[in-house]
Amino acid sequence: MGRLQWDLITSEERIPSRKTKEAHRYRSEIESDYHRIIRSASYRRLQDKTQVFPLDHSDFVRTRLTHSMEVSSLAKLMGKQVCNVILEKQLEDEEHQPDTIKVMETLNCAGLLHDIGNPPFGHFGEFSIRDWFKKNLDIKEFKGRKLRNILDPQQIADLENFEGNAQALRIITKLHRLIGKNGMHLTSAVMDTIIKYPCDSLTMMKEKQKPKHERNLLKKKIGYFQSEQEQFAMIKNNTGTRNTRNPLCFLLEAADDLAYTFADLEDGYNKGLYTYQDLLDVVIKAGDEKGKALLEKELENGIQEQIGSKTSVDPYKYAVFSWLTKKQLYSVSRVSDAFILHYDEIMNGEFFDELITESSEGKLINALKEFAYRRIYCHSSILKLELMGNEILSFLLDRFVDALLPYDTDIEITEIQKSILIFYHKII
Repeated sequence: MGRLQWDLITSEERIPSRKTKEAHRYRSEIESDYHRIIRSASYRRLQDKTQVFPLDHSDFVRTRLTHSMEVSSLAKLMGKQVCNVILEKQLEDEEHQPDTIKVMETLNCAGLLHDIGNPPFGHFGEFSIRDWFKKNLDIKEFKGRKLRNILDPQQIADLENFEGNAQALRIITKLHRLIGKNGMHLTSAVMDTIIKYPCDSLTMMKEKQKPKHERNLLKKKIGYFQSEQEQFAMIKNNTGTRNTRNPLCFLLEAADDLAYTFADLEDGYNKGLYTYQDLLDVVIKAGDEKGKALLEKELENGIQEQIGSKTSVDPYKYAVFSWLTKKQLYSVSRVSDAFILHYDEIMNGEFFDELITESSEGKLINALKEFAYRRIYCHSSILKLELMGNEILSFLLDRFVDALLPYDTDIEITEIQKSILIFYHKII
């Protein structure tokens, strides 16, 4: 594969293509994407899904909507930093330089969209859906035949390896029809940026059979279902990225990781799941001397705020939150540095790692993730939610699949099944 080109990476081509209307001449195609996204029901529905904790009456617990906005902001900032360095250091000749505005607009939209395909209850919801199909394809029947004997191998693999990233592409190309049957009808640049894994389910399963050290990170999960195979091919053709990631996807992935890592630590502290000293111990163990000094300095600042303030100030909370905010922004810049460091590999489709891991902050971020897993994600309230989520999703799949099987066939469906389909159509 040849070197990737920025004019294609940020392609404004839609699938199928259409001419820009006169009314849109004052905004770019990608700006138009932004308005389509924020007006969509699927995007608005993110406000009813929390990142980690069950829905809370307190306003400090983040939902997937606020998380997506934070990812959008961080990704956009990274895009600006990266483009500034590319232009400043003339890493591309004048003809092939990136358009900073288009890069920022693309990442802005992709950040809003990146979680749109995730089911309720997050990654546990994905596991529940996979397990349901693994069990029920051998039980459910249609016209006397087991579903496993009706579907082809890729369709079975799609269902048994259900993935929120692939579902995102399905949602934006199938629902919210604005023009014809093309879903949101977004630009190729935006859609390609959210395709984290340019891989189908059968290829992914073959990759898993290899020894761990030989596996390709880009084939870790599936990025599209068989039903969106044609759209995937057209997107990749328009952006010139073929069977590799869009370079902007690396920035989006890093923005997502930084957003949820630091946000979950904020929410966890508010929930009383760890202390200032716990965080300090993690930073010390990670060997981050500058991070340790900054956290201790923020505690001193918090004490001064407490002394000089007429309102109640918790110096430990002040220190933790100030440190998390500053460290996140610092990490954004270090990720941008990592992108530039591996720029040629990325543009040649030869980079298969994560930017955070390759950055100077990688060790600390991984330590914070491990700490969050132990002290936050394994909290009893979250585990209870996951158990409840499995019951809910299994209940819904039992009824929806039974109702959908006769759809568009000569088999008459029952009144109850009709009611289920009507209700399902309404919530979509």
